[in-house]
Amino acid sequence: MKKVIDIKLTTAGFEKLKEEQRMLTEKRPGVVKRLTTAREQGDLSENAGYHAAREELGYVDSRLRTLKLLIRSADVVEATSSEFVTFGCTVTVDDGESTRNFIIVSGLEADPMQGKMSDSSPIGSALIGKKVGNNVEIMVPDGKVSYKILKIAK
Repeated sequence: MKKVIDIKLTTAGFEKLKEEQRMLTEKRPGVVKRLTTAREQGDLSENAGYHAAREELGYVDSRLRTLKLLIRSADVVEATSSEFVTFGCTVTVDDGESTRNFIIVSGLEADPMQGKMSDSSPIGSALIGKKVGNNVEIMVPDGKVSYKILKIAK
């Protein structure tokens, strides 16, 4: 079967999507029950509980469709080398003041506050393909930063 979209995910990112899908699937019957109960109360035009439940059901159903597509289309990719920075690896860098760890992930998994950098972000794309000992200068919104790559781990 041909994939509609091509998505790279780490194993952790793929499992997180599957967990969200499981949680929403379990939550859906309760939302449907609330919607049914609110509908039975009569006048729907002024029934805030009905409108809230209908909106929530719409969100749950929409998100479940999105998750199904993402899970079906995902390619789980793990770091292939600890010699070069690749998708899925953890990179330890030094900016001259402190040491930081970045995990190179897809845009879907990115969370800069947790050190998960998108492979298409300025930092992620600048680090990919580099090896231990390389110095990298990167233009970020706050200006130019320089990192020295100290360690690469799968």
